[in-house]
Amino acid sequence: MKTIRALGINYWKYWTASTVSMAASNILQYVLSLYVLDVTGSAVVFAGMLSIILFPRLLLTPLAGVSADRYRRTRIMALVLLCEVLILGIYGVISKTVDLPLVAIFALVVALEMGEVFYGASENAIIPDLVEAEHLKSAIAISKADDGIVFVISPMVGALIYSNWNLGICFLTVAGLNLLGAILLCITKTREHQKNAEEKKGVLGEFMEGVKIIRGDAFLRRYILSLPLIDACFGATFSVSVCYLLRLVYRLNAYEYGLYNSVTASMSIWVPIVIVPLVSKWKADHIYKNATRLIALELALIGILALLGIQGILPIPVSVVAITVLDCLTIIEAMPMQMAGSIMIQTKVESGFLGRVTSTLGMIISVAVAAGEFCFGFLNDSVGVCPAIFIGAVGVGIGSWIYSSGCKQE
Repeated sequence: MKTIRALGINYWKYWTASTVSMAASNILQYVLSLYVLDVTGSAVVFAGMLSIILFPRLLLTPLAGVSADRYRRTRIMALVLLCEVLILGIYGVISKTVDLPLVAIFALVVALEMGEVFYGASENAIIPDLVEAEHLKSAIAISKADDGIVFVISPMVGALIYSNWNLGICFLTVAGLNLLGAILLCITKTREHQKNAEEKKGVLGEFMEGVKIIRGDAFLRRYILSLPLIDACFGATFSVSVCYLLRLVYRLNAYEYGLYNSVTASMSIWVPIVIVPLVSKWKADHIYKNATRLIALELALIGILALLGIQGILPIPVSVVAITVLDCLTIIEAMPMQMAGSIMIQTKVESGFLGRVTSTLGMIISVAVAAGEFCFGFLNDSVGVCPAIFIGAVGVGIGSWIYSSGCKQE
């Protein structure tokens, strides 16, 4: 309770707005995914809808990062949400009269992603503008605590809307949530972050200043090399290799695979509640190093269990249960790792450069994760699922080593 009061009313306005807008985005993404799959029945078209968002992210990241460092961040975030309200309102009205073609859905996804680039650049840099330095670690940790709950609940809400109503109701519901978020952001007061003298250099010049900061800082160099590799290997191992293992190799039915997903997803509900007080007290650097090492070890163990199950040495049900437990452990470690990374970035980088640094990192991670999923799909088809999982473990281990190797010299 003391921490809650210390963070202040403006932080909690931002936190509520962020939670509401994230829920709106996840609900819409889930509903659009169902709509595209129902209309086309094509995994290729569905994958195309997911991958197309990389292009606006790559093109607009420099401008978004500079904008987040030039202007008041709450205003940028509120403006993005209001633009989305307008677009979704138009789509909601149109969809009540005609069936939306796929090209209209793709155009909506691109438009919303363009806004998300600007929103994310400001959101990732705003917390130092809201709280005092002594409360920064707690504020950053708490800002991540709602992610898991939203991640679990949003698909259920999306499925409820899609099953009982129509696409137009979904558009209007999401627009309403975004409008609430925009109102909260408009009444949130922040400190003006210090303007930088290089503002007259233009967008590209200012963006390159942020890149120079990354190149000139030993911590940022290690972090920006390690995190994309870790995220790519960690994420692709589960989204591609473990999925391939359970569904195609172990031949779990839809119910069994859904049960596995439900158990692992439940970790993201209660784990943040437990770890937030610990993350705010422990050294973020130590959390990041130890968590990445443990994740690498657990991925290797999943590879061994998969091999034993495929060869018949271990019964498949036992292998599935053990893999589920290890998956839950990796989630327990990944959450504090992500919180620790955010804490290190937002406490080590000056507020005036934070938008550019975080947006650059986000762009690199987006490309790395997309490339990782493609590469792991190829690996599973060419060398097999077990070697692919071991490669994922090695990749995470190398990422952890890259980060840890320079810590003692700093």
